[in-house]
Amino acid sequence: MTLLDKNGIEVYVGVDVEVPAPTNNDQWNFDFVGVVIEIDKDNGYAVVEDGDGDCWSVEIERLEIL
Repeated sequence: MTLLDKNGIEVYVGVDVEVPAPTNNDQWNFDFVGVVIEIDKDNGYAVVEDGDGDCWSVEIERLEIL
């Protein structure tokens, strides 16, 4: 199954992405740019590592490839 970002571009490990500002259910505090380090195709999530080395699970359709 191909997983696409909010613009319809395929997300893959190693790509730089922009993570949007958080909603009430998110654990991060602001939008940020990071690198996809893992993809959970079964659940539609990507693990994104930010510039501080923290990792966040984000729904793939919310990401935007840079």
